[in-house]
Amino acid sequence: MRSFMTIKERIQNTLSDPGKRAPSIGAAFLLSLTVLFFGPSYMYYGNILEIPYFYSDMIWIFLAYSLAAAAIISAILLILKGTIHQRAVALVSALGLLFWIQGHVLVWDYGVLDGREIIWNDYLLNGIIDSAVWIAVLGVALFKAPSIYKHIAVASVLLLLVQGGGLAAEVYQAPDEPEWKSYAIGYDDTTMFEFSKEQNVVILVLDAFRSDIFQEIIDENDEYREMFDGFIYYRNAAGGYPHTDASIPLILTGEYYDNSIPRSEFVKTTFSNNSIPQTLMKNGYRVDLYPLLQHTIYQSKEVASNIGISERGQVDRVTDAMKGTIELQHLTLFRYMPHFLKSHFHFMPFVGTNRGDSTPHDLAFYNTLISEFNVSSEEKTFKFYHNVGPHGPLNLNADLHYEDLPFNETGYKEQAKASLKISGELVKQLKEHDIYEDSLIIIVGDHGALSAGHGVQNIVNTDLLSIGPALDGDEYRENWRMVAQGTPLVLVKPFNASGHLSISDAPVSLGDVPRTITSELQIPDEFSGQSILSINESDTRERKYFQYLSTNKSGQYYLELDYLPPLREYSINGHSWFRNSWAPTVQIYEPGQGLIPLPVYKSETEILFGKEGNAQTYQLAGWSGPEEGFTWTDGHNAVLAVQPENTDSDLALKITASPYLSGEALDQQRVTVYVNEHWVGEWLFDQPGTQEKTVLIPHNVLEGEIQYIAFEFPDATSPKDLGRSEDERDLAIAVHSMEIEGGQLWTQT
Repeated sequence: MRSFMTIKERIQNTLSDPGKRAPSIGAAFLLSLTVLFFGPSYMYYGNILEIPYFYSDMIWIFLAYSLAAAAIISAILLILKGTIHQRAVALVSALGLLFWIQGHVLVWDYGVLDGREIIWNDYLLNGIIDSAVWIAVLGVALFKAPSIYKHIAVASVLLLLVQGGGLAAEVYQAPDEPEWKSYAIGYDDTTMFEFSKEQNVVILVLDAFRSDIFQEIIDENDEYREMFDGFIYYRNAAGGYPHTDASIPLILTGEYYDNSIPRSEFVKTTFSNNSIPQTLMKNGYRVDLYPLLQHTIYQSKEVASNIGISERGQVDRVTDAMKGTIELQHLTLFRYMPHFLKSHFHFMPFVGTNRGDSTPHDLAFYNTLISEFNVSSEEKTFKFYHNVGPHGPLNLNADLHYEDLPFNETGYKEQAKASLKISGELVKQLKEHDIYEDSLIIIVGDHGALSAGHGVQNIVNTDLLSIGPALDGDEYRENWRMVAQGTPLVLVKPFNASGHLSISDAPVSLGDVPRTITSELQIPDEFSGQSILSINESDTRERKYFQYLSTNKSGQYYLELDYLPPLREYSINGHSWFRNSWAPTVQIYEPGQGLIPLPVYKSETEILFGKEGNAQTYQLAGWSGPEEGFTWTDGHNAVLAVQPENTDSDLALKITASPYLSGEALDQQRVTVYVNEHWVGEWLFDQPGTQEKTVLIPHNVLEGEIQYIAFEFPDATSPKDLGRSEDERDLAIAVHSMEIEGGQLWTQT
């Protein structure tokens, strides 16, 4: 009893000591509010267009967690005495400060958290900077605690006010809550796989399933070939975009998003006016949509049968709020932790089941498919399913068991096999219920994928050599990223089709899906594109594809504004697997503007490369993402398109660039310069550092309004090949700036 009374008296004494109370409570609130309230609130309003929850449902949980944590931390600090108390208070306040610094100052660009692996070793310098800051601040707090203790209360209040003001500004600038959050998608297990006795149309999207991987899988194992009885594998397929956001609307509407209006407005307009779901509903079909990302479809009862105004009860609201809170807290910790701890908090948020559910999304799909498949609908039925497929995180093996797979080509292919087995089970169920012949089934990737682990994958298979020239690793490396992302899987099973899986090299596109469906159903439509089933292998056809510019930024800023990053248009003529079939056009589609013409270049205007420069307007193929003050060439060729105001005389080109010599590993970087495919000169970079090079462009090589300037780099080499890092880009020169003016002023150097 005496011991208990002593503790009770100690707590009472400390609570009555204003000298200890203010710094203890200030430090506790700084730490708890920074991590548990301000952090997730910033995350929410910075990603309001992507998060499928309402802030008003979660704010009370944020506050409850913060206040509870602050009360517990305060009580612990107040019990401590003397210098131990001072150091503990100083360390707690230092942690609050450090989390704020890490989340708002030391913010490194890791790209969008969409499941792709982060190459942590590429951020070693960032990790060193983080560690140095954390060690320094914690060291000062520990050893200088008596000196800073008396300032902690005021400093804590000031930093909390700064965070409050910043959050208020974030809320003010954030767009309105998107309309789709007010709707609910019906995921009733009994109707998700309810099919019609009369006729069914099914689209199954396997996210990030690359076409060539399917070829490899069926070549290696006939089991996967036999799963797709009656299907046609269209391997000469082209996607529309490298990521999901615009790809799903393309599949369901046939329309390309051009950045001229907000994405949400585009989705609403196209789905409401002319989309496969809307068209089929008007023609008496039951339409059920099950998207992986809710904002990729327009959620309206006029578009889908399983969508309606959300009438969530209190239990559902609390459940959703808890799910959202868990994911936002985890997202906050990823951002607020120093680099070397971030890997423990890396995940793909707001997709499928929450992190508390250990069942991968596609496995849950598979289990429900087996247990709930039924044929009871009296209406003709259209089903749209979007599965994770071989998209990261890679955690489902070919036997459909949960497993942390390696993030490389092996892991990617293993999860691809899992997604095919799940697709095969859908085929099996349709057959067993005698509705397979009366079903039109389209299985596609919404886009391709970079080789997991960022390795170069030569996608030309040995039995494809008759299509065109084979590509060796060096030739393919130049443009492999775009080709890999732009070649999705396309499988189509027409009505009443049977027999072995067949292969077609007809030039098809994801934008052809709507016309394919209406053509097979003989429904009048206004869709662009062609029916996939009517395209012949011998047809010559131009397809278009839009590549994100500034992809190293991963579009986060643009997503907040409801636009995509600037889009570069590519024209695909020939087999989509071959790099030489892909040609960049001069068309760029800017956020909020849409198509912008190539600007007229005024003589002596400096073109600046790097993140803050304007060079991407002129860059075509062969360029890496912009960095601070420069842009690396990537591959053995790079091309620029320029429209000079004066082409009546000779011109002179000057660039400022630094060669990639990798210390003393390389002796030189040679550069050959062409204009409109005419040789105009050569440069030699055999010394490190920034240097100027010039070349004369004779008037007789200038053709038309747009001039194409190409650079050839025979010595381009990747840091990985030299054993310097995991960077697989073939680097030659880092370009800082470029100018063009009257040629009589310069001598070639």
